[in-house]
Amino acid sequence: MRTSPHTLVQIIFSMHIITQVFRVDKSYSLLRENFSSNKRKWEIIDNKNETALIDKESYFMENKSISHWHYYKIKTPLKSKDEFAIETEIELLSKDQFGHFGLLWGFDKEDSVMNKFTISADGERALMMQFEKNHKKNNYRIQCRDFNKINTINPVKISIIKLGGFYYFCINNELVNIVNESHFVITGSYLGFFLEPGIVIKSNWLEIKKLTARKMKSVSGLEMMLG
Repeated sequence: MRTSPHTLVQIIFSMHIITQVFRVDKSYSLLRENFSSNKRKWEIIDNKNETALIDKESYFMENKSISHWHYYKIKTPLKSKDEFAIETEIELLSKDQFGHFGLLWGFDKEDSVMNKFTISADGERALMMQFEKNHKKNNYRIQCRDFNKINTINPVKISIIKLGGFYYFCINNELVNIVNESHFVITGSYLGFFLEPGIVIKSNWLEIKKLTARKMKSVSGLEMMLG
């Protein structure tokens, strides 16, 4: 069952020590993809280094390279100042011991600077990063291990929420990190799936929702526990 952005906001903020409470006035879908067709023009490719195709309402991606990561993008209606929730479910079909998979967002057609949120194939690490595509410079990078190990045998739900000046990163509805939005850049509206060498994944759906919210008040974790 999918969790709505409104519910996600409630889940996330209930986990803060100091919590910002927001009223979500509007939440509507900017993009809902179920891969029943390729009307949004996802990349389709099949060669010795990679495969990407849409089949049986799934987007299938395989990185056959031994040294290069790959990604598969579309242009979205997101604007740089939008507050939003991006959600998808990714099934890991095959893995390298240390490879990562996940999402890229906020980059332009030139793909020069990107943001990414990925998890390791062993389910033990999550990575949030802003980087130059050529990897000459990582502008921001943080790796998290302080969360319940993800069972990557099952499909993994990944959520990125931008709200109130912060990004909230969730795996299977568990908050894994909160990062000030200043650490990421929105140079464009492109979004894509990311996979490292040896990784094979598929996704059955992806959704982007725009959020309109108002900051209500600050509530401490202690106040929440005491009611």
